[in-house]
Amino acid sequence: MEYVVISYALLAFILFVLIAAPFGKRADEKDRRVEMIKGTIDRPEFDELQTSLASRIFGKSMKKLPAILRKIAPKKKNKTKEKSKKLEVIARQLRLAGIFMDPEDFNFIKTVFLVASLVATLIIVMVIKPEPMVLLLVLSVGVLIGIMGPTFYLRSRVNSHQNGIKQQLPDAMDLLCVCIEAGLSFDASLMKVSEKLHGPFIDELLVVYREIQIGLTRREALQHLCDSTTLDELRTFSSALIQAEQLGIPINNVMRSQSEQLRVERSQQAKEKGNKASIKMLIPMLLFIFPVIFIILMGPSVLNIIDTFSS
Repeated sequence: MEYVVISYALLAFILFVLIAAPFGKRADEKDRRVEMIKGTIDRPEFDELQTSLASRIFGKSMKKLPAILRKIAPKKKNKTKEKSKKLEVIARQLRLAGIFMDPEDFNFIKTVFLVASLVATLIIVMVIKPEPMVLLLVLSVGVLIGIMGPTFYLRSRVNSHQNGIKQQLPDAMDLLCVCIEAGLSFDASLMKVSEKLHGPFIDELLVVYREIQIGLTRREALQHLCDSTTLDELRTFSSALIQAEQLGIPINNVMRSQSEQLRVERSQQAKEKGNKASIKMLIPMLLFIFPVIFIILMGPSVLNIIDTFSS
């Protein structure tokens, strides 16, 4: 039985070889012809014929595509850079205002305030039910308040904080000088001044004290104080303390001279504002006061002239 199976298998193999042999010869002839054609096509003059029609038509544009993508990619980077710059500006404004907050949190608060102002405006509109023109005016005012409100509040906080530092700087410097002359160190003097006085400049001094306690050097903490303000007086104060520490000059002498100079500058600024006040008063006088005076003085005579000419 086994020999019968083997014989049938050999017979099937021989029949398969006899039937498939002509097809193999044709395939070999095709391969030879293809190799011959390839040998001619491999010449440089036939390189363009090897490419497809789509690549020949769209090849140039596809080659330009990476350059176009490179031009688009920097724009996204520029957007991220612009966003980071905006966040840096907001962080700078928050620091100048004495608000220790992340700029992204401030942007979230701005969004919440905008939504709240819009909701409040819609509620007012639904309660009042005004005319279309008044409705448009109320909606525009609500949107403007929602968009510009936090920004104006931040700017007002910056101005008030910096003005408070400017007003409190001479007195705090005198008290610091007294504490240092009494034998206290600079850090202990900051704590003593913070116990006696309260205000924006004292808050900045407490920030300096905390930074020194964290591990920063006195020079770095004073440099941060210098960077956290737009006042030339405070920058002069911090830079003078840094130089005094570098050169070994007593700090109390530096602060005493700085406080005297600040008081002189404050009196000079007050005199300057007083001299400018008379010039600034001319504009409202010309716009609001002089026309009313002319109407009161010239009105009756003008009416009499009109009556005489009309009669």
